[in-house]
Amino acid sequence: MSSRLAASRIVHAGRGISQPTPFGKRMDRLSNRVWGEVVMPTDTKSLKLVRVMSAEPYETKESLSPSYYPNLPMFHYLTKMLRFHGLFFDDHVVFRDVQDNLKTIRGKVVRPPIGQGKRAQLRGKK
Repeated sequence: MSSRLAASRIVHAGRGISQPTPFGKRMDRLSNRVWGEVVMPTDTKSLKLVRVMSAEPYETKESLSPSYYPNLPMFHYLTKMLRFHGLFFDDHVVFRDVQDNLKTIRGKVVRPPIGQGKRAQLRGKK
């Protein structure tokens, strides 16, 4: 007879949880707080916000870390060296070189140093 009572007590112990009674609501909130879930029932927009804010930050993701991206200055230097040795051909760089040569033939300054451009020359005439 005692085994039957023990089984009935176990059933009675969990009866208040997830019931619409004040005790059941408090127990649900407490269990949500313990397991790191949303404490109060909310709508889907708020749950999306909770999901976004609880996700791992972009800074700590390995796929988006600075080591993921290539070393651009090194690649620029390598392409310049390959182009110098004739192993790499870039149409845009060739076009810019041709345009720069045409400018120097016409007597223009291709890339003047900072502070010596057209506006500085106009300011110096006044």
